[in-house]
Amino acid sequence: MKVEVENLSKVERRVRIEVPWETIQTELNEAYKALSKRARVKGFRPGKVPRKVLEQLYKKTVEGEVVGRLVDDSFRAAVEEKDLFPIDRPVLDEMPTIESGAPLEFAARVEVKPEVDVEKYEGLDVEKTKVTVEDAQVEQELNALREKAAVVEPINDRTEAQTGDLAVVDFFGYVDGETFKGGKGINYTVELGSGKMIPGFEDAIVGMKVGEEKSFQLAFPEGSGPDEVKGKDVDWKIDLKELKQKIYPEIDDEFAQDLGEYDSLEELQAQIRENLATREDARSKRELREKVMDRLVEANPIEVPPAMVERQLSMMLEDTEKALGGNQDPALLEILGKLRDDLRPQAEKRVAASLLLESVARKEQLEATDDDVEARIGELAREHNLQPKQVKQQLRANNQIDSLRYSLVQEKALDLVLERAQITEKEPEPDAADDEASSAT
Repeated sequence: MKVEVENLSKVERRVRIEVPWETIQTELNEAYKALSKRARVKGFRPGKVPRKVLEQLYKKTVEGEVVGRLVDDSFRAAVEEKDLFPIDRPVLDEMPTIESGAPLEFAARVEVKPEVDVEKYEGLDVEKTKVTVEDAQVEQELNALREKAAVVEPINDRTEAQTGDLAVVDFFGYVDGETFKGGKGINYTVELGSGKMIPGFEDAIVGMKVGEEKSFQLAFPEGSGPDEVKGKDVDWKIDLKELKQKIYPEIDDEFAQDLGEYDSLEELQAQIRENLATREDARSKRELREKVMDRLVEANPIEVPPAMVERQLSMMLEDTEKALGGNQDPALLEILGKLRDDLRPQAEKRVAASLLLESVARKEQLEATDDDVEARIGELAREHNLQPKQVKQQLRANNQIDSLRYSLVQEKALDLVLERAQITEKEPEPDAADDEASSAT
């Protein structure tokens, strides 16, 4: 067999293959021999059908099967001989045909994993956001705990709805006299002033009295709700049935003690601050690792195979595509296509980072030991509340042990790049709320 490889680009090859007639002839003989044992031809006993008769009846089918088998087998042999690493199925220039006495010649284009040689991975300049916990964050967490501890009680000293009340209502919405999905609620609780309903809906309840019915017209926003009501005027009917209120505890030592783990408010605040710091530190580390990968890709521009990018996009959109459940609605498919286009730069960056980290691992002779694999399996077991043996069985059943080992090597390579990076710490950017507060003062 003769094999020639033409470099079309850093990620694509054209493989030209010539299979000698002797190999073709052997395959044809084997194919007709097997066919003669199972062929049923009138006038001949099973296994006794002459070759010429079989060729008259089945030549096209037999030669098609032989060609397909030879193409597959010879391409695999060529890939191994030339040390290629295909990442997608080959695309034939055209399907070859058998000519008596002549070799079988064909060419196929195939994407291959590029031979990446990372050059710049030490001393990368990266900024790290300093981890800080502001008093306002602690206050926000305290208020969230206070919200959870609130007790709901009926309002008995008045009957008129006010902002802040919990209004229990029956409501009905109609568009052109017809109801619509989500346009009906029975014994539905609306927190007045929360902004959770469409604009104007809660305001319409304020001032109503218990037992009162009210009808009004209010347009549905353009960007929300079922398609049949977006941007349309809706006729609403509301029946106010009951008013309730939230009774909040004071944020003091007693509040902290009621949570069961703290002796004082100061102790609770200290624990909240520590938890926030841990959470912010984890977020900052994730952000730093992303920045290091970005800098690695920027410092080492490479061409990435389209097939790897498409595979990465499919992984990123796996949950979304599962949620669609094969729905072929043109509008949904258009949205999915746009989302795929929007995520493409991110997918290209991830593929490039992965290839570069592979190169770092080769240069630094990094590997994942069996102990590393066992340790990660233990972590997965604790995370999913399973026994390590169960996790290992699942990984083996899904052929994911090698993938796990690969991801560990990638992590080690990234850790090394991070360890050797030039990291500058910076103050966190003020958020919009902080900007507004400072401008107000």
